[in-house]
Amino acid sequence: MPRAIGYVRISTNKQLGNTSLEKQKAEIKRYCEENNLSLVKIYDEGARSGENMKDRPVFKEMYHHAFDKEERIDYVVVFKADRISRDNLDALYIFKKLTQANKTLISIADNVDTRDPQAKLLYHIMALVSELEKDLISFRTTTGMEKNAEDGKFNGGKIYGYYSENKELKLIHEEAKVVQYIFEKYTYDQWGYRKIASNLNDQGFKTKNNKHWGITAIKTILNNRFYNGMTKWKGQYKKGKHVKIIDDELWYQTQKMLKLRSSEPTKVHPGNYPLSGLMKCPQCGSPMVQGNSSPRYKYYQCSKNKNGGKSVCSSNLVKKEYAEEFVYSKFFTTLKSLDIATPIISTTISSLQSEVEPLNEKLKSMKKELKEITLEKKNLFLLKRKSTINDLTFEQEMADVQKEEGQLIQFINVLERQIAQQKKTNLKESIKITFEKFELFFKLMSDEDKKTVLHTFIREIHIYQGKKTKDRTIKEVFYDFNLNNISKIA
Repeated sequence: MPRAIGYVRISTNKQLGNTSLEKQKAEIKRYCEENNLSLVKIYDEGARSGENMKDRPVFKEMYHHAFDKEERIDYVVVFKADRISRDNLDALYIFKKLTQANKTLISIADNVDTRDPQAKLLYHIMALVSELEKDLISFRTTTGMEKNAEDGKFNGGKIYGYYSENKELKLIHEEAKVVQYIFEKYTYDQWGYRKIASNLNDQGFKTKNNKHWGITAIKTILNNRFYNGMTKWKGQYKKGKHVKIIDDELWYQTQKMLKLRSSEPTKVHPGNYPLSGLMKCPQCGSPMVQGNSSPRYKYYQCSKNKNGGKSVCSSNLVKKEYAEEFVYSKFFTTLKSLDIATPIISTTISSLQSEVEPLNEKLKSMKKELKEITLEKKNLFLLKRKSTINDLTFEQEMADVQKEEGQLIQFINVLERQIAQQKKTNLKESIKITFEKFELFFKLMSDEDKKTVLHTFIREIHIYQGKKTKDRTIKEVFYDFNLNNISKIA
């Protein structure tokens, strides 16, 4: 009995004739039963665009199955030709590949059977119709959205304070009050983003995505012109049809305040915090970052608490000086107990060799070119002696050759210096000394380099959860000593 596979897909566009997946599968099964075909599998793409094949993983799986010699597939059955592709060239390519492999393509609704000599013409026509329909859908969608934008209607998305109904924004009064509150607190009471977010979280309000409020969410609302009655399409703002939440006066004052605060000098925080991101909050597991510290007392603090306030998580402060001294000591001890120098030496030498080899090849090539230029100069002198070329031509040609020769010599000298530098015999010794005296080298590093080293070798740091700051001590340091990391700093 001939073997067949089926393929079903529905379009992502809501259009007439978008036959359900269940209906397509039922028709494929019915066709195979009536025509004595053994249906091996039906491939279900779900809701996917038919514009091209590369974005349809299930189609590609079906296609490979069809051409697998061991599977001996004779038929590919679809409900309609445009399920294969709405791109004319793609559709014809698939038709050609199947017929060349003596496989039959069946399109039930279009009455296409590639065993019929007239099928190619019919299939070609159906592919053209599908592509024209695709272009028409795209045109209607785009022009429809442009018309909506011109009319001040909304073209989709989520906006806190509103819900969308028939492309029109309608007020959600409780959320609108929150938006008004954010603008007034920022502008009139001069609250910062963090204070507003913390206050909203304390009151139990959530964002549109049911998350805690944070700095970014507050900033986004304060800069969103939808709240002042505008809509946006392709970067251009138009007067919207929806009810504005923020009147012109408050909007103007808020934008003025935003501009004023953005021009204020950035606060310089006391000290560097190299363990930021590595330390994890003992309560929620979020990264711990620089706390609201004074010059005298410095702490690491839960990032969720810092961003969203105490209702999101506690501050869980850890003393900066204690944490860094503890981690450094543990890190240096662990580093000494491991023979890190050996793999770094191996990785570095391997890396240098891979760089030196192409440099040597380049040097050989340039020296060969230099010999050819020397020969060219001799030929010019010979031509001059035989009066084959005049003085002016000789001088011009010789100037060009000498210029090329000078550049080549300069390149050769640079390459030789690079190769010599990378072949230094004291490389192993230098790396060994670096790790033997690593603690001393670490102290001499810049703050940024210290942070890079710690983040390269430490995965995360866990903290004991204590009621008081003094009780919050480091529980465990998890390292990440592997060759990938070693190669990064080698």
